[in-house]
Amino acid sequence: MKIKVMRRWKTSRRYAVIVLLSIVALLLLYPHPRRCVYFGLMCKSELYNLMRETYGEQWSTLVPPPGPECTTEYANVNRLQQDHPCVIELIRSRYLYQPSPPDVPLNLSRPLVADPSSGQSKVVLAHLHNQIGGFFVECGAFDGEYGSNSLFMERQLKWNGILIEPDRKSFDKLLSKRRHAWALAVCLSTEAFPTKVSFESNYEAGKIYEQDDEEQMKMEAERIKKDGIKLIDVQCFPFYSILLAVGRTRVDYFSLDVEGAESRVLANVPWHLVDVKMLTVEITSQKQTVVNQVANHMMANGYDNKGLMKGQGFYDLVFVKRS
Repeated sequence: MKIKVMRRWKTSRRYAVIVLLSIVALLLLYPHPRRCVYFGLMCKSELYNLMRETYGEQWSTLVPPPGPECTTEYANVNRLQQDHPCVIELIRSRYLYQPSPPDVPLNLSRPLVADPSSGQSKVVLAHLHNQIGGFFVECGAFDGEYGSNSLFMERQLKWNGILIEPDRKSFDKLLSKRRHAWALAVCLSTEAFPTKVSFESNYEAGKIYEQDDEEQMKMEAERIKKDGIKLIDVQCFPFYSILLAVGRTRVDYFSLDVEGAESRVLANVPWHLVDVKMLTVEITSQKQTVVNQVANHMMANGYDNKGLMKGQGFYDLVFVKRS
């Protein structure tokens, strides 16, 4: 009897070891972004879903160039890394519009308005000492003119950069302005990988359509129906992926206006791999909890909080990178 028990115990132990080794092997081979939690905190080494986190420092020798399987659906379903060659190639080949040539004049509706921003340009340039020839990223660029935080810099100080506007109607108007900047009709991903989302097409106040539970879903559906808002599918890419697609990681000014998704967009930026001198982040609520969430994250990543800009219907947090 004792011998039988010992045999069963050894068999069970051997089976447990095999199962454990199988699980470890799957975790090592699993290509999706890996998240880990340590005492309730996200492990920073695996937070950003980067190639080196999944395949090691020599990843470029292990991963083949993008092939026929490199499609947007493939990138979304497999949650490809922010710096995966397929993701970068997709942005460059399917979503990125080149800047207008320097000798092509702007086609503005109100050319006599020198600065269409609500004061953001003035605040930013004061901190950057009226820098000439800088580089901006403006997310929530609308039509490229009305309320633009970057147009004054482009016209008067020879800046260029990236304009991001997910609403297609607004984006078509943006292209007609002939801005001297890269342009994309996408949204910034709230995840560390490409995603496709439902987007509320609502003039300059468009935003990602989200619902956390059935009650909120019902409320949101009623609001959208009442306001006559159209939902459209929009492709999203991480901020870092877009920077890599245009071949640079240094940005002088980042204007973020995503109507509620700002904290999640910022949480997935690998700040140790980019050099952004200054940001203005529009927040949809002046609640202290919302302000603190964004401010604490940016301060933890090397930025000083320069305060809150208040205007008609907007609140912008201003951050400057510590020198």
